[in-house]
Amino acid sequence: MDEELESAEPAIEHLRKHVDNIALDVFEIRVSPGGDLVSTSNDREDDNTFCPFYPSLELTQHPDGIEAIPRSELEELDRLGPLVDLVRCLSPLEPNNRNLTGAQLVFKYYFIHQRLSYVWHEMNLWMRLPNHPHIVPFDKIVVDEIQGRCVGFTTKHISGGTLEENKTRVFKLKWLHQLISVIDELNLNLGIAHQDVTPRNLLIDASTDSIMIFDFNFSVRIGEVGYDEDRNDIKGLIFTMYEIITRDITLREVEHQEQNFSDIENREWILHPDVRLDHPVSGFRGTLAQWSDRRRQGRRVTCYKDALNFIDWPNTPEPPPSEVVINYSTGPVTQLKVLWSVERRRMLEQGKEVLNWQRPPQANFKPGDRLLATGELISEA
Repeated sequence: MDEELESAEPAIEHLRKHVDNIALDVFEIRVSPGGDLVSTSNDREDDNTFCPFYPSLELTQHPDGIEAIPRSELEELDRLGPLVDLVRCLSPLEPNNRNLTGAQLVFKYYFIHQRLSYVWHEMNLWMRLPNHPHIVPFDKIVVDEIQGRCVGFTTKHISGGTLEENKTRVFKLKWLHQLISVIDELNLNLGIAHQDVTPRNLLIDASTDSIMIFDFNFSVRIGEVGYDEDRNDIKGLIFTMYEIITRDITLREVEHQEQNFSDIENREWILHPDVRLDHPVSGFRGTLAQWSDRRRQGRRVTCYKDALNFIDWPNTPEPPPSEVVINYSTGPVTQLKVLWSVERRRMLEQGKEVLNWQRPPQANFKPGDRLLATGELISEA
């Protein structure tokens, strides 16, 4: 399309229509105003891909017992969402004879530099959490197969779907007590605010009949940069229980600062006809009220270092400065600049090896095809 667009939406829609049929080495496509494919380009000068900075494993200062695994030892099973895959570990045998050795895991990663800080903080926080029956366990740091740098991490996968996805279960009062215990552990003992307590971040482990919390990408050290009292976990759990019991999501459709306790506490919680509880609604509300009062009147943590066993981790590391030529009116000048990402085509021109993330469309898989997280496709013999 040559015409100027008011938004990227039309271009995205056209790309979505053709993306499964485009070769992996295509960098640019041209479409007609109606969205028909006109031409493709695999000219490297049309490659606008950027390669982000990946920190070294040593910079994580990871605790003892936390292991690293190469990305090349993960097999993709499913794509759960943007930058989140379902994978399993493989044994380190020859590529065409790899045997399955590991359980299913969730792999979170990044290939744009804007996601580095999010992945860095979530990974460093999660791997420092003590083992807890109601926190999904951290698994490993994932490193690239080129220089062994950190590209993401894996956590244990709990099957059965989140509370948002699977609403058929009878919700148990003991699960609420378990949630209260894990939130108290995070807030009061570790100095961590989860900040995203919602049904989509809660799972039921059928093997133990217990609830588990996961997804720490909004979590922070209490009182530090990113902490938001409007997202506090007491409020988050009360709103979550109201949503589970009533199926009413309207109170959460506004910004966090507009979500008020009084809207929840002063209204009747009407049990949705499709929701099943193992105790009356009053039992759940009474438990929440007692806990909320106890937290308001008890010891408060306003700075994470006030917590009994606070956890800490290194800030997001910066890449080392690079020489950059800047063309001024008086002529080119070489300066040192911190580059969070570099054009892939420039790295290849300099003879540098780059980390690729291209993967074939799942729709094109043949029976027996297996795909590594590197994008390498392995067909069974």
